[in-house]
Amino acid sequence: MSLAVETQPARTPSPGLGYAVAAGLVAAATALALWLEAAVRVPNLSLLFVLPVVLSAIRFGTGPALSAAGLGVLAYNFFLLEPRHTLRVTDSGDVLALVLLLLVAVAVSAVAAQARRRTQEAVEAADRAAAVRELARDLMAERSPEGLARRCADALARMFHTRACVLLVDGDELRGGASDGEALAPADLDAARWAAAAGLATRGGAYPVGESSFDFWPLKTPLRRQAVLGVALSRLDAGRPLQPERLVETVLGYLGVALDREAYAAQAMANQVAVAGEQLKSDLVAAVSHDLRTPLSTILFTLQSLQRFGGQHDDQARAELLAGAEAETSRLAGMVDNLLDMNRVESGALGDRREACDAADLVETALTRAAGVLRGRTVLNRVAPGVTLQVDPALFETALANVLANAAKYAPEGDIEIAAGRADDQGWVEVSDRGPGFGPDPDALFARFVRGEAGDGRAPGTGLGLALARAFLRAMGGDATARNREDGGAAVRLTAPAP
Repeated sequence: MSLAVETQPARTPSPGLGYAVAAGLVAAATALALWLEAAVRVPNLSLLFVLPVVLSAIRFGTGPALSAAGLGVLAYNFFLLEPRHTLRVTDSGDVLALVLLLLVAVAVSAVAAQARRRTQEAVEAADRAAAVRELARDLMAERSPEGLARRCADALARMFHTRACVLLVDGDELRGGASDGEALAPADLDAARWAAAAGLATRGGAYPVGESSFDFWPLKTPLRRQAVLGVALSRLDAGRPLQPERLVETVLGYLGVALDREAYAAQAMANQVAVAGEQLKSDLVAAVSHDLRTPLSTILFTLQSLQRFGGQHDDQARAELLAGAEAETSRLAGMVDNLLDMNRVESGALGDRREACDAADLVETALTRAAGVLRGRTVLNRVAPGVTLQVDPALFETALANVLANAAKYAPEGDIEIAAGRADDQGWVEVSDRGPGFGPDPDALFARFVRGEAGDGRAPGTGLGLALARAFLRAMGGDATARNREDGGAAVRLTAPAP
């Protein structure tokens, strides 16, 4: 990937303009001197010709300033010294005055030109320092490698006032072109490839890349990310700057750190995903080993008893054994279904088949599905027809059945109540019980493999019921929330869009 930026070089006046302005200033000084001589009778008008020298030196540099000094001496001699309108000097004092004027003008031009150069250097240094500061700030906010390259190219173009590019090395390939739509010249691309392969800087117009207009500097980070920075120094009107490597190496350092930072961030994210996956596996193994052992053992015991001692069991004992095995099989199937459903949630395989459903019908179906765990419990169904929810019926019924099973497990005494209603554009179904409640943080129980009681005395299950309920409801645009009832017990509310 390649990003290149082209900026206009700093505007410097053309030499011809500087000399023309210097001549004009001398002409203006001459006219002013002639007017003052006639109107005011100033004794020494030679100092007026120092002004064009100073102005030319400040604005245009040494050459136009020296030109203004020479023209000023000639104009002062031709128009103001006797004999006038000739270049002959008859008075030795006038000769000394002309020499002094020339010396003063030259000295002043040198001082003014030096001050101008230092001012320009200070301005350029300040601009480069600002570019470096802005680059450091921008790289902190940038994330993509292409964006990092763009920022560095902008900074280099601003520092050197010429074209700059940052090429990201992708295997053996360099792609991209200039920001103006023009591709980099083949010679420039060859020079960039040579610099990347050799690990050496190249100089435009010099061996071994004599046809390239760019100077290139290679970059290879500790994580082996590669890039090449290029600056078209051969295009600068003022010539190649002294020690451009100092600025380029600063940008190289920033870019290297930024490229590796993104690689480290990606690696850290991958490590977090791997750790989370291992934790999920550990949680799953713990859930399976602890909670699936009991139903499997019960089923195995029943089958062995019927096989070995079938003749010793009467009809009632045989029926009780089969009923227990059936209940444990049903519970085992429910656990496996929950694990499979959670896998569907994690993989994003839930479909979107929402339709308008009456809450009363959804509750009746969920009660039928949870009949096994609710056997022997009193369920007060207070849901009347008329509350409509926009849901996937199968997902909502599964979520509600899990909530009902959770209430039956953790609230062994008291009635289980089901209510429904509507608030604004949301409908809801709430299951409440008279059990011990959720503790100080009800929301924590919606995490995977989390159960309300610790230790071997906890209720059987995988700890996925509430987690699945919330995942299903959020997939349908709703949510599942829990709270502790003020008069004791717990309540779980399933909300969903209402058409």
